[in-house]
Amino acid sequence: MPFLDRPGAAIFFEASGSPECPVVTLINGHTRTSSDFKMMARSLVERGFKVLVLDNRGAGRSRVTEDFDLGDMVADVVAIWDHLEIASSHVMGISMGGMIAQWLAGSHPDRIQKLVLISTCPNRSFIRDHGSYAWSEDEKAVEAKLTGYFSPGFVAVNRALVVAMAKQMAKSAKDGPFLLDASRQMRAMEGFDATPLLATIGVPTLIIHGASDMIVPADASRVLARAIHGSTVKLFEGAGHLLLAERPKDLYDDVARFFASASKSDGS
Repeated sequence: MPFLDRPGAAIFFEASGSPECPVVTLINGHTRTSSDFKMMARSLVERGFKVLVLDNRGAGRSRVTEDFDLGDMVADVVAIWDHLEIASSHVMGISMGGMIAQWLAGSHPDRIQKLVLISTCPNRSFIRDHGSYAWSEDEKAVEAKLTGYFSPGFVAVNRALVVAMAKQMAKSAKDGPFLLDASRQMRAMEGFDATPLLATIGVPTLIIHGASDMIVPADASRVLARAIHGSTVKLFEGAGHLLLAERPKDLYDDVARFFASASKSDGS
């Protein structure tokens, strides 16, 4: 398995697709892993992209030995690009991954081609403390909390999926460093505020949000759009926070179409 040794961490990453294709880097949210992107990566590769995924510090197969901040997570992405000799990349970030993506675009503008921000916000204050952000080993407690990440309509017809996700997260909490690493990621987001950077983002940007998001209210997408010049907002009506689960096909199509509209030949 490909890992990149970094200060205080070993970061798992994986690339798929032809080397000559434009690169898309997918960055996931709090506690979520690159495995969530399996189907999306396949779809993007089929549409002519090379796709890079990674497990953020504190998630999945990446290993950490000490606390970290979002700056470390941004630096991890850049280090993987350097390791793979990726000069520039399209970037898509979801929730916490969207925070990382904003920071990347503001601090490394020459490395970003186009930007997609999903279910994210310009600063930490937008995130609603839906119960407690400390997950647990109690499946029922995790299930109750997890329902807030979806729209009520989705939960009503997909209860089995929510239950399965809750079981997996509770098992991870029992069997490994999940709870410690989840809390490390939460601390890394404390004080996050990309506001000073947003006006400097000059790449084409698409902002996607669920209109019924109960974790990061849809108002956050409008604040981002006002701050990032020339950006576009698309709301998914009736959808919650986890759009990869609720509206996967729509998400794949919108993201691929946006990236394909201005792909650059120097993406790899």
